[in-house]
Amino acid sequence: MDLVSPQELSSILVDFLEEFGYSDDARLDPHDLQAIYEFTLPYLPEEQEIVTSLSEYVHCTFPFLPLDVRKAVAVYDSFQMSIDDVPVDEEGLRGLCVQLSEGRQVQHPVWKGLFKFYPLLLRYYGPYTQTTIFRGALEFIQATGVERTLFKGFSNSNYPGYIRRMSAQGPVQAAICFPENEFPEAKYLPAIVSLEAELEYYVGTVNDLFSFYKESNTPFERMNYPLNEAACSGKSCLDILRSLVDISISCRYRVLRMLDSIGDQRLSDRVEQFFTGYVRYHLACKRYKMESLCAESKDSRLERYHKMGLRAAGKPVKMYTGTNGDSCQTVIVG
Repeated sequence: MDLVSPQELSSILVDFLEEFGYSDDARLDPHDLQAIYEFTLPYLPEEQEIVTSLSEYVHCTFPFLPLDVRKAVAVYDSFQMSIDDVPVDEEGLRGLCVQLSEGRQVQHPVWKGLFKFYPLLLRYYGPYTQTTIFRGALEFIQATGVERTLFKGFSNSNYPGYIRRMSAQGPVQAAICFPENEFPEAKYLPAIVSLEAELEYYVGTVNDLFSFYKESNTPFERMNYPLNEAACSGKSCLDILRSLVDISISCRYRVLRMLDSIGDQRLSDRVEQFFTGYVRYHLACKRYKMESLCAESKDSRLERYHKMGLRAAGKPVKMYTGTNGDSCQTVIVG
């Protein structure tokens, strides 16, 4: 956080949340979260922290999906994240395309598990969204392989946005919202394709905003879009973060206008649930260290949003009793 102070970042996040209009009265069932976690852990028994985080992601972001679908999505995301957090993976791409093309078993230990599991996830989706999800995995593998080189991009290059688009998985997250039995592609394909195009921007920018605080410890963690873009463009990280607020909010309202023109209330409700759930996850998940940022910045506005997200996710909320945030008690606020 040497380039942006906690107070500056907190103010930027509050600006985003206020412009977004984040208001969340959900009270998610913790039993669902436990069921997702217990289903996912046997696939990655050595990755409890990752399984916990990705179970929370699915629980917070996609509560509208049937539980069986959420379980499958959590396994898919956990496989990906298990390799995303590894600084060195020299074999990630080696032989992968040939093995897939020839119908041979994938040799990479993580990708082997992912591609073996794929049919259990893809069966819930139509042919187009299946392709989006499958393509997304290949792009994610590419992106993480390049990011491990710690290359930030050449001056004036579009590289940061290109590599971020591949790793952010925006179209995949959009596609996951629309299982075939709820939104058959015979009717909804134009809307699904259009939403993939728009949410590609929303997913990446919101994650960049909320990830910036936690990505400050090691060179590998510091491989993120704001820092890469600063290296290529010469702009300050502060200006780049502010621009991400503008991009994400513009995307949100562009989508709302598009949905209004379509006139399908069920579709509109589904997208709004995703918009809100994705923000809820970033506020409530321990991975993003919002509690620490609130304490360090002493921003009561961000703390209020953080607690709102925790309540919505059905998680414990810390009620501070000291003026400096050092003394607190943990309570469940219903």
